[in-house]
Amino acid sequence: MNYRYVARSISHFKVNVVVKILILSDFIVLSAANILSPIFAIFIAENVPGGTIEAAGIAVAIYAVSKSVFEVPVGIFIDKKKGERDDLTASFLGTLLQGVAYFLMIFITNIWQLYLLQAVMGFASAVAFPGWYAIFSRHVDDNKQGFEWSLYDVLIGFGYAGAAAISGFIAVMWGFKTIFIVVAIFTCIGAFLLPIIFPQMKKK
Repeated sequence: MNYRYVARSISHFKVNVVVKILILSDFIVLSAANILSPIFAIFIAENVPGGTIEAAGIAVAIYAVSKSVFEVPVGIFIDKKKGERDDLTASFLGTLLQGVAYFLMIFITNIWQLYLLQAVMGFASAVAFPGWYAIFSRHVDDNKQGFEWSLYDVLIGFGYAGAAAISGFIAVMWGFKTIFIVVAIFTCIGAFLLPIIFPQMKKK
């Protein structure tokens, strides 16, 4: 395959600013989350009083259940509201709440606090995702749907790979608290990118 030709072909595709910002925001947020993912179980087992590998599994399950319970109601709620600004607001607030939850992880003193924060994190994700997907779906450029969704997926994949590669290094060099602070900061940066496109959101 001629990769130079492929790169030249991609460069000819112009992506609108809404899609660019959404992709950049999610790239930052999901890459930050994946810094933590490979070592989350180790953090629980070694740093949370009462934490075990089994507790790590329960914590992940609590996140998944919380997200699953709240996501459809949030999607229905934002669909009932006219326009896109409520979608963007929900996505911003949900992402910001994720950043706050990551920061609070450094203050955990028992396993029940971890479970509570995982439930909050699931709720935050349920608030953030439906609005993001709704806006992205509406603003994908005509005749570029395949390209723009694949561009999103490829960039997120690279973000996952890079974040996973450095997570262990950060944990060994600076400790878990540093990881949570870094993840929280980048998640908040991803959240605060979203208001940039507020003027482009349709009122109806």
